[in-house]
Amino acid sequence: MNKIQLLAISLVILIAGASCERELDEAPVLTYDGEANMTIAELCDLHSVGSVDSYTEIPAGTVISGTVTSSDKDGNCYKYITIQDETGGIMIKIDDSSLDPKYSIGQRVYVECGDMVIGDYRKNKQLGFWVDGAMAGIASSQEDLYIFRDGVCGEEPEAVVVTSRGEIDGSLCNRLVKLQNVHFEDGGQAPYCDPGANTSRNIKFEGESDNNSNLVLRTSSYATFANEILPEGNGDIYGILTIYNNTYQLIIRSLADVRMGAGTGGGSTENEPIQVPLSQGWTTQGDAGWQYSAVRQSIAIQNSGANMIDSWYISPAINTSEFENAVLTLVENRVGDAQFDIYYTTNFTGNNFNSNDWTIYTPGNVLPSHNNLRIAFRFRGNNGAFWEISNIKIQ
Repeated sequence: MNKIQLLAISLVILIAGASCERELDEAPVLTYDGEANMTIAELCDLHSVGSVDSYTEIPAGTVISGTVTSSDKDGNCYKYITIQDETGGIMIKIDDSSLDPKYSIGQRVYVECGDMVIGDYRKNKQLGFWVDGAMAGIASSQEDLYIFRDGVCGEEPEAVVVTSRGEIDGSLCNRLVKLQNVHFEDGGQAPYCDPGANTSRNIKFEGESDNNSNLVLRTSSYATFANEILPEGNGDIYGILTIYNNTYQLIIRSLADVRMGAGTGGGSTENEPIQVPLSQGWTTQGDAGWQYSAVRQSIAIQNSGANMIDSWYISPAINTSEFENAVLTLVENRVGDAQFDIYYTTNFTGNNFNSNDWTIYTPGNVLPSHNNLRIAFRFRGNNGAFWEISNIKIQ
């Protein structure tokens, strides 16, 4: 009897182990059952900034919605997120020092403003609470009572292009901007941060006078790149624009926001990856089965039926026309008992997914330079076969 029990237990363990190996850890996509009834610009208009920090109460039942543009992953955005819609941006104070990846860049959120207030800290408007004469954040234990994620993480909003200092005003605060054709006053000489101190570095627009000292890059001493040397030369800088009293400050999320050219201490245009989120804009052709996991940030397919399936997962249009020698890399690719291939095409019509219309591709090889490049993953497998791709990078 003991031998039979032991055999049964061993069989259960083997089956459970096999199931765990094949499990794709799929999670339901979060959705918000409601809608925004106020734009971010309308919310900001409720509060007037004065000579000292102050606040304004928000009407009961107010709901706003926006897309996350900030990230604390590299330590330069601390205890807040910024979101924006088509009308403006706002900083939301949260008493939580680990907000990524819960509020990743590109994540749509809804905010039930409830008993919160809109106020300001040194003239920069913020959403939160007024405590002991100053703005305070949402307690980490109460985030889910106010902030609700909706859908899967997509692309970040398009940055507002700024070509001169005169174009900057309060309407751009807490929004993602792109400062075009600028340079650092201390480029090639100083680090982003002085040792142990949050630091401001002057940003200058090319061709303008030096009277731009009230436009700075503000960097936390806790940023992962604090000790890196500022790049030389001209280029573009992306980031969240804020204000401190009368000084406009740009907050970058990572070095990828600084695009001054290769080998200069900032993310270069040539080496900046083309972002192609696996969760947005892709289409399935052939047999169904592809699913996106918000938990694993991956796309996967598994054949649970009796018959073999043949399924294509096709990307949205990718513009590689401004790049030379662009290559595709698969990150954390996982496959079992399946035949899988990668293809590309530059003449996709929406229906042509037969292999004759595509060129088979080996990761690491050069992709065509084209404004309508499509990538396709093709899966062929019998019962139990699976394929999971955690991320892709075109660089």
